[in-house]
Amino acid sequence: MDQTRYHFRDIRVAETPEPSARAQLHRELGQALASLTEQVLRVDAPEEKLQEYIGHIQQMKADLQQYGQRDFSQILQRMLAGEGSADDVTDLVDFEILSGKASPMSPPLELWLEDDRVRGRATFGMAFQGPPGRVHGGVLSLALDMLMAKTQDFVRQIGMTGTLNIRYLAGTPIQTPVEFEARLVTLERRKLRCEGSVWVNGQQTVAAEGIWISAHGDYVLKPEFAHLADSL
Repeated sequence: MDQTRYHFRDIRVAETPEPSARAQLHRELGQALASLTEQVLRVDAPEEKLQEYIGHIQQMKADLQQYGQRDFSQILQRMLAGEGSADDVTDLVDFEILSGKASPMSPPLELWLEDDRVRGRATFGMAFQGPPGRVHGGVLSLALDMLMAKTQDFVRQIGMTGTLNIRYLAGTPIQTPVEFEARLVTLERRKLRCEGSVWVNGQQTVAAEGIWISAHGDYVLKPEFAHLADSL
């Protein structure tokens, strides 16, 4: 059993502990529900079958309610105190909207660090459609917010989105692999500026600029990323 203790600031994107059996089952449950959502959209079933499906889902909901939920505020408190368990880490990241591996609202959006960039990829299904055949612009804005926030993995301190400016350059198709990229631009005491972009088959479809504000203290590059100072 993993007895390692984890701190919130030390959890980098895509570098979480090996999931426990419980966490792995949560991932499978979330993915099954995400797949179910895709099937439910405009399902062309007769009314009696729709009524039957409603009953199945209501029964499942009633069954789930008897177990309650792990207290997220306590999980976060342990993580901020450097006393988080491996399960606390997976609970923190696995249920994030769009990127959580156990979230039924996730494509999933995969995120990772590569050199001086945060990169991502996703294939958005029908549940994320806006205009016919295209990913909803608000979904892409959310994805970029999450992606660009991960540039804070290069620095000490953590903050919140201050501004996020989005320019839509072309439609982003559903059911097609989508690539994401973000990089640091400047660090100005408690203000971090970064840029993000969305790409499909080599064509940029969205450009973004953002400012993140540190909650406590100035942003400073972590020692292992000190070399990035030359480009800021």
